[in-house]
Amino acid sequence: MASQSSQKVAHPDPYKRPSIAVGILFVVTLPVLMWGIVSYLPAGGNQTGAVELAASDSQAVSSVGEFVYMNSCAVCHGPDGNGIAGNGKPLRNSAFVQNSSDEVLFDHLVNGREATDPANTTGVLMPARGGKNLSDDQIRSVIAYLRTLQNPGEPTASLDDWVIDLSAEAQGGSTGPIVGHKQYVAYCSSCHGVNGEGMEGLGKPLTSSTFAVTKTDKELMNFIKTGRPMWDPENTTGIDMPPKGGNPALSDEEIMLIIAYIREIDKAEQP
Repeated sequence: MASQSSQKVAHPDPYKRPSIAVGILFVVTLPVLMWGIVSYLPAGGNQTGAVELAASDSQAVSSVGEFVYMNSCAVCHGPDGNGIAGNGKPLRNSAFVQNSSDEVLFDHLVNGREATDPANTTGVLMPARGGKNLSDDQIRSVIAYLRTLQNPGEPTASLDDWVIDLSAEAQGGSTGPIVGHKQYVAYCSSCHGVNGEGMEGLGKPLTSSTFAVTKTDKELMNFIKTGRPMWDPENTTGIDMPPKGGNPALSDEEIMLIIAYIREIDKAEQP
């Protein structure tokens, strides 16, 4: 039995050569097949797909921009972009937006606009980067969203309610000249009103503020410098109060002038 076993000869794999032939045929014909498929594609088909993809990306960026706008810009410019009188100007059908390139709008949002800027007709600070240190990408997404609010076929928004007499900015309404009113208008009036009367859905009135009356100057100083985020249990408005009114450069001296103004308008409202 051992001798018979040793005499057996191994037969070659009958499928080896056909498998190799099929593999070679596949490698040779695949490029030809691919060339044939591409050659029969409609002209410009890939370009159409690229345009559709670009449009999809643009819509996604605009959606992100709407979210950022609602959380960082709507407090001054309104959730619908129609502006808030005496505060942020209209951005819907805005001549400024329509006539500015993306680069100009980007620089404007990055740098903001001081209340003392000659081009600032509201006397209200526009904080740099929305007062929330928005990233470059977030700012670009806001610009994409602002583009969707424009309709060149309609008249541009009127700015009549956003132009104040800056020569009278030191006048605290009917109460006469009040120290600190200029600083207050620049950094606080966008939420609390030009004369401390408050703005519905934004900042509380300061003309009859129990909070301000019961705090010392030092406590108010710390409060203004710290702000009050919307998640603070004592925040009853649901609106962020940004540190230093959204202007990190606000000095202690300017804050003390603002506190002096708040004290005076509170006295003026007392019988």
